[in-house]
Amino acid sequence: MTHTDMKAPIPLDPPIVALADPEDGLLKTVDLNSPIPVQVMVWPAAEPGYYFQLMLNGDPVGERKVIGESDNAYDLLTVFLSEHLLVENGAYQLRYQTTSPNTDVSDLSPATVLKVDRSRPGAALLAPMIFPEASFGDVLTGLVPGYAGMEQGDVIQTLCNGAAGPTHTVQPEELTLRPIEIDFKREVIRGLAMENLSIEYQVTDRAGNPSIMSLPVLLSIKL
Repeated sequence: MTHTDMKAPIPLDPPIVALADPEDGLLKTVDLNSPIPVQVMVWPAAEPGYYFQLMLNGDPVGERKVIGESDNAYDLLTVFLSEHLLVENGAYQLRYQTTSPNTDVSDLSPATVLKVDRSRPGAALLAPMIFPEASFGDVLTGLVPGYAGMEQGDVIQTLCNGAAGPTHTVQPEELTLRPIEIDFKREVIRGLAMENLSIEYQVTDRAGNPSIMSLPVLLSIKL
């Protein structure tokens, strides 16, 4: 076979999943309750009657989408990926395969990575915050121990006697055994007008999975 006998693959764009995080493809758990919209750009060589089908981890899924008379090159066509195919945690490779009905020749697009994480941070237990000192000047510092599944981007929401307190977003350098520090300013504590304080926290990860509430810690504060 000569070089001229070999068919060059048609250049294709990867499928577009607007709901996925552009950095790593993470999908919000709430978005996994319904079909996921996927956009495919009509490739320049497409003609009416050509079709494409989504491929998830190498397997064809969903129905074929046929290019119509009114579909032009570079138009975005929307198809849907069933949420029932994204039940398990992990990374998925999403592509689409184009086919000419005249020759049955197919081409495969580059992959878009989708990530599913349905696990609650902290699993079944979040330890109480640690306060080395219960008396303070302008700031009272609480320490959040490491918890199961801690990841960059987790949001820690504190509660002071049931009212929303300071929040903290976990940074990459905090993914160690060192506890995370959260500062409670004097005016926040004074605003509660109570000497006895119950502090707890809840973690929500980037996928939107909320943890259980932590065990509370009871403090007697001297302002």
